Amino acid sequence: MSNFDEKSKLRYPAEYEDPTCREIGTEPFFAPDKDEEIIGPAYLDSYDLKKICKVCPHLEECAEWGIRNEIWGVWGGLTSNERNKIRKVRNLPSPGLGLFVK
Repeated sequence: MSNFDEKSKLRYPAEYEDPTCREIGTEPFFAPDKDEEIIGPAYLDSYDLKKICKVCPHLEECAEWGIRNEIWGVWGGLTSNERNKIRKVRNLPSPGLGLFVK
């Protein structure tokens, strides 16, 4: 369970001090569209990304940020599908859509 309740003010992830993902950049945390040509750093699968997140000192805050604010990517070790499941349990709207996740 998160240490953050629904009224907790979360920092924007760019404000975190020394997040682990900063070492590799944020690009691998967002899978390309199926039709997009992959250029640049290789994309990592969610298992590898979760290992990176697991050692980050901002794991919980980043995960909570993702649950509340992000549709795409891996945030705090949680994939989009995992965040949707949490939103459903908490009865939270999907970010940016104003709809409740079903």
